Amino acid sequence: MSHITFNEALDIALQKVEAHLSSLPGNPVILRDLRGRIRIALNASQDNEKLKTSLIPLSDQLHPALGAFTYKKELLFLFHEDLPNPKRFFKSSELIPLKVIEGKTIYLLERQVTGQDWLSPTKLNRSEKKPQRFTFFGLKGGVGRSTAAAVWAWHLAQNKRKVLVVDLDLESPGVGTMLLPDDHQPEFGIVDWFVESMVGQGNWVQSGMVAPSSLQGAGEGWIKVVPAYGRDEKDYMAKLARCYQDLPHPTKGAIPWAERLEQMLSALEQQEQPDVVLIDSRAGLHDISAVPVTRLGATAFLFAIHTPQTWRGYQHLFHHLRHHTRLEQFREHLQIVAGMIPDLNADDYLEKLREQFYLLFTATLYDEGGDEAAPLFNFDLNDRFAPHTPWNIRWMPHLQGFDPVHHPNRVPLPIITAAFGEFFERADLLLPTAP
Repeated sequence: MSHITFNEALDIALQKVEAHLSSLPGNPVILRDLRGRIRIALNASQDNEKLKTSLIPLSDQLHPALGAFTYKKELLFLFHEDLPNPKRFFKSSELIPLKVIEGKTIYLLERQVTGQDWLSPTKLNRSEKKPQRFTFFGLKGGVGRSTAAAVWAWHLAQNKRKVLVVDLDLESPGVGTMLLPDDHQPEFGIVDWFVESMVGQGNWVQSGMVAPSSLQGAGEGWIKVVPAYGRDEKDYMAKLARCYQDLPHPTKGAIPWAERLEQMLSALEQQEQPDVVLIDSRAGLHDISAVPVTRLGATAFLFAIHTPQTWRGYQHLFHHLRHHTRLEQFREHLQIVAGMIPDLNADDYLEKLREQFYLLFTATLYDEGGDEAAPLFNFDLNDRFAPHTPWNIRWMPHLQGFDPVHHPNRVPLPIITAAFGEFFERADLLLPTAP
């Protein structure tokens, strides 16, 4: 007996549905449940006997072909009567188009415990005042992501920018402790806002979750920090276990965590009036990382080092993102950053990293073809301004002890400039003219 795997089942379903598409009403939806089992939703009533007869050949082929990822034959198709709100279902923003054939589209609808936010089509609403946002993301720790956020914040403040730094890496807080000495910690942190807002007290803690860094800016420039936790924190794990919940709502049903995060950020931006907001994101492929990368209207710095683990992780992520219905809106704001580049054979290291990401972008996020009359989103391999071309952050031994708050003179300014000079130069170009 041959075994059909999860990897194969969706392709099989798509092939079978495509072969019988002319006999199916409207745009069929392949529905994959939490266990990976597949059914086909049809925009029609099950009282249509002619339709039910025409479905028999597809049913006879699809049922055995899906192996363990099938339903019983009598449950293989879903009709209007099986859906609580058919009109809403077939117009859902969560439908992912898989294939368009002669004006008809075959969609996919995933039912997942996690992973939904990476493909969520919803752009979160922002307040009228819109400071520029930048997300620092990496697939794993130890790539220099938090250090880069802290150093760029200092650089911007020295250039008269008002910078708000948000430590959203709640499982492994880092940038907050880099920028705030212990006696500068605010009373509350991000986890406090999420748990207190569940009981209507988010506004009350908001003013007490921001503290100025001891690093000085120039002129009107400053750094303020929203840490993961506040002063004298005694129950962090209990709060962390509760802060990713959706908020029940009397009319909306629930306010998703992503929307709650946008509410918090917008309120803090309105309160502090920064020029720039730097978000140190949670690492990895979890949904919590998806929101700062794809849904907050931020430029996302995607940190990478030349290792198989990093490369495979971005392969998984980009192949997933290529199905995003809002890909055109956020892919222009993605930028690869090469962190911790070794001095030995640095040019060869960067060249290999650029070639790998060029192939990955071309296979997933770039458009095919394009010309001057109808330019598409794609770039040449050697285009230094392309998102696949890594920005360069050099690794230097002095940075191992980087602690700008407690030991401000441990890393000399020339070392910081040598390591982060290219990143400063390229990132600064994304900002309007300095005040």
